[in-house]
Amino acid sequence: MEKQVSENQAPTFILVDGHSLAFRSYFAFAKSRDGGLRTTTGIPTSVCFGFLKSLLEVMAAHDPQYMAIAFDLAAPTFRHEADETYKAGRAETPEDFIPDIKNLQELLTYFNLPAITAAGFEADDVLGTLADKASAAGYRVKILTGDRDLFQLVDTAQNISVLYLSTDELRRSGKGKSQEYGPEEVKAKLGILPEQVIDYKALCGDKSDNIPGVKGIGDKTALQLLEAYHSLDGIYANLDEIKGATKKKLEEGKEAAYHSQRMATIVRDVPLDVELENCQLRGFDEAALIPMLEKLEFKTFLKKVQQIQQRFGGEKKEEEKTEDRSGESAEKVTISEAESNTNNSLNAATATYNAAEEDALSFWTYDDTLADQNKNKSPIEPQIIDTTDKLNELVKLLQTFTDKNSPVAWDTETTALEPRDAELVGIGCCWGTGEGDVAYIPTGHKTGKNLDKATVLDALRPILESENYPKALQNAKFDRLILRCQGIKLAGVIFDTMLASYLLNPEQNHSLGELQKNT
Repeated sequence: MEKQVSENQAPTFILVDGHSLAFRSYFAFAKSRDGGLRTTTGIPTSVCFGFLKSLLEVMAAHDPQYMAIAFDLAAPTFRHEADETYKAGRAETPEDFIPDIKNLQELLTYFNLPAITAAGFEADDVLGTLADKASAAGYRVKILTGDRDLFQLVDTAQNISVLYLSTDELRRSGKGKSQEYGPEEVKAKLGILPEQVIDYKALCGDKSDNIPGVKGIGDKTALQLLEAYHSLDGIYANLDEIKGATKKKLEEGKEAAYHSQRMATIVRDVPLDVELENCQLRGFDEAALIPMLEKLEFKTFLKKVQQIQQRFGGEKKEEEKTEDRSGESAEKVTISEAESNTNNSLNAATATYNAAEEDALSFWTYDDTLADQNKNKSPIEPQIIDTTDKLNELVKLLQTFTDKNSPVAWDTETTALEPRDAELVGIGCCWGTGEGDVAYIPTGHKTGKNLDKATVLDALRPILESENYPKALQNAKFDRLILRCQGIKLAGVIFDTMLASYLLNPEQNHSLGELQKNT
């Protein structure tokens, strides 16, 4: 029998969706076939690095006292036995993901983190069972996942919430890599309450899991039906009130609806031989952990072993065992959801740079020293190019810079960090160190005066597409893709500050703010 915890104590118990976080970590660095982080000896490390980085961020934000990680097994589950098409058509697991996740699971043992599986069940079922068990024992349960299916477990009365791993909308909002979801947040995001998530999938299905749903019922109709009748049972109990084609689809798809409901329901009574007390964070054996971190070449984590020890419930020693060669009081580690190939140094730097721009959470705490130092400095005021005459004068000036020793710095301003989703709102350039040697051309801002984007691009095209005008950029790959979407083939790039930063120190944060701090 589990030990009961009094309500005023309510320690935080974080449950981690292991494969969800592992795959997100992998694809954050390795969307291309040969991409990903690797050691100098070729060991893939995208999963291990991203997983540990994200885990530490969440632990810093939520200060858990208990933690467990659920993983899927390779063997089929009861859902596969009930429907042989379940999850059919999914792409094969990337080849280098497999050794990476094996190293991750070994790494977790050194942290004394229980990795829990259950034959015949999925990680979601393990999480659902542990969540109920921990909730009943009086714990505050938070589930870390990137899978919306787990929203069905959210329950204020049970003190269960979901820490949803962010995608673009969260990163743009500045809320970091994860956001805590209670019933209100689930309603705001999905348009339904947590207890309606299962029936929502029963109606419109789930392509990623190959759950059929009711043929012809889409998201909008499913939301309308659940708003009116609250549940799948409520919908079929009031079928006579529903008119036209929707009624016919529901009648013909009733069997599929209830089959989909069963497939989408997370099991919450999996037979698990797990004692919650064994999931308490009690620190780890540094002597056992350090060789693994060295094998994976995680220099940043090696520098922070003592802080990590404290985070995991252990006692921090008076002095660090490992030397902190950076000299920084608050080093940041970054991970992104960006296309990368770290066998290619440019793409490796791109992955790290995108993270610096996208992640709102730092590795430990933000160092305010630089901000304090800059309080009394005058900000640079760019020339705002908001008339055709100013644009023509700027073009004439830029055409004089043909010396490769004095490239012009360029930057595009966009509405998003994913090139396919981004709209160009402005272009900036800098050609010297004087206060007036920088200009900005607004083309798509909601306020203020803008120049016509087509006019601007036509004026700049001869410069941007020419090898004769040397250019320097921060993350040239991103700007190249943005401009390509505008019909501009960027040429003449001779220097990339982000790439240079990566080559000098792969472990550091490569954002412009960090580069300024380190100069």
